[in-house]
Amino acid sequence: MSRFKVGLALGGGAARALAHIGILEALEEARIPVDFIVGTSMGAVIGAIYAANPDVGALKERVAGYLDSEEFGRSKFAFMKEKDAVEGDGLFFKFSQFARKGVFYTGIMTRRGFIPEETSDRHYALLVDDIPIEEARIPFCATSVDLVSGEEYLLKRGSMRRAVAASCAIPGILEPVTLDGRMLVDGGWLNAVPVAPAREMGAKFVIAVDTSRDIGEPEPLDNGLDIVFRSDSITRYALANCQVGHADIVLAPGTGGIHWADFSQAEASIASGREEVRARAGEIKRAIRKRRLRSLLGGRANR
Repeated sequence: MSRFKVGLALGGGAARALAHIGILEALEEARIPVDFIVGTSMGAVIGAIYAANPDVGALKERVAGYLDSEEFGRSKFAFMKEKDAVEGDGLFFKFSQFARKGVFYTGIMTRRGFIPEETSDRHYALLVDDIPIEEARIPFCATSVDLVSGEEYLLKRGSMRRAVAASCAIPGILEPVTLDGRMLVDGGWLNAVPVAPAREMGAKFVIAVDTSRDIGEPEPLDNGLDIVFRSDSITRYALANCQVGHADIVLAPGTGGIHWADFSQAEASIASGREEVRARAGEIKRAIRKRRLRSLLGGRANR
């Protein structure tokens, strides 16, 4: 019988998804095992760094070094977090905020994304070592979406850095990544929290981490575009809830008040993840023991 294994499914959320660092830190403290990591978007970034070197201290240093770097300082995240910007959870909504102002018009009409690929590649080089995924110390997978087939594409081998780039390629903002003969974009467009891929990797118990916002009250719905954007947010919220419902444990750090592009709130995001696990460590351990026992008894019954 195969060994009982625990998978960690890390969703996206940009600055809010830095909560994954606190999640991993507290899981280490509680001695809760992680046998697989599957990440989407920023969850893929954090998951890849940790899978390559399962040391939370090193993970924190790597991320802090990046956030203090000149490359990050020159990035466009400050622009994306304008004080007058209204935020929604759907990536389509984020795109729309810039498109409404005409900001994207020149960029996306002359290339495939607002931020050129060579620029985003410099950022990934500061964060993720370019090792083969197969050499990660913890088995790792990044999710993406194939723009041609319309299907989810799981990146389980090859360049770790390129896999992360594909998983983070927000349509319209970052250029699609060509990999394995496919044109790939952010996995969050199909799977906000990658529970099913964690099962596919062999996890018998899946811990899902969802850092998205609640749907909340809408801004005034004054025109057709407002209604389209609100409808998109509702669809994505419902889809994410359906997907995380298949996990054994869902961790939801209190990051709802943090803007997706506000990386100055990194410590608050990390702390929220740490607090979520510390508050629920006993529950997680009991659930793992119960599921492991069921798996063991089921395996014996099938002999």
